[in-house]
Amino acid sequence: MGLVLITICPVGSAYSQDGNLLYTTKFCITCHGTKGVSIAPNYPNLARQNVAYLINQANDIISGKRTSKLTILMTANPVVKAISEEELKAISSYLLTLK
Repeated sequence: MGLVLITICPVGSAYSQDGNLLYTTKFCITCHGTKGVSIAPNYPNLARQNVAYLINQANDIISGKRTSKLTILMTANPVVKAISEEELKAISSYLLTLK
């Protein structure tokens, strides 16, 4: 008799969503490029960055703790401003896999 493992993942949870899809639909791709390599020298590359670092940076920008001309672009977008912690984790985990 074999052992059966069942993994329960809440439906609709960002953990069950594709980080690549979130990266695109949350408009990260617009400035940070399709593979996490920025389209302009003044935007940071996100590919292969540490997950905790990316989450902390994003939270500082979204909360208004960190401001600059570039971060204002992010916080002015209501889609970006509303990114959840779970979505940030999924996006950051996806970015870690990019080369």
